[in-house]
Amino acid sequence: GLFKKASELCTLCDAKIAMIVFSPAGKVFSFGHPNVDVLLDHFRGCVVGHNNTNLDESYTKLHVQMLNKSYTEVKAEVEKEQKNKQSRAQNERENENAEEWWSKSPLELNLSQSTCMIRVLKDLKKIVDEKAIQLIHQTNPNFYVGSSSNAAAPATVSGGNISTNQGF
Repeated sequence: GLFKKASELCTLCDAKIAMIVFSPAGKVFSFGHPNVDVLLDHFRGCVVGHNNTNLDESYTKLHVQMLNKSYTEVKAEVEKEQKNKQSRAQNERENENAEEWWSKSPLELNLSQSTCMIRVLKDLKKIVDEKAIQLIHQTNPNFYVGSSSNAAAPATVSGGNISTNQGF
């Protein structure tokens, strides 16, 4: 089928074609118009007559294209790494200053400083709540202290009124 298409191409376009095909078993098949040997000799003469300039130029162009493609890919990777490096450096600078949240107004804090502030304040609230419970139990062991949620606590315990929200 391939040789038939090559023959049709020769007929339609008046082209000179030489084809050499190797089968998987290692057999060689060839087709040429007008003749394979004539075309190969002609090709060798063109190459020798031009001192291999056609092949050298095409090889050089191909090689330059491959190098340009590699250069573009490497350049893109370098730019990506530089952006990542800048981003990491910025994050490190922000994290270094994250512990200095107490010296600024809450409106001036960045995300990492705000996060640090929230974490520390939650920890502080937990410690204050625990200390308050300890103090209350030391003074009155029957004293009820509700949770820090907005849930209502019992109105009276041991005969007295207790407020669970005392500004802690």
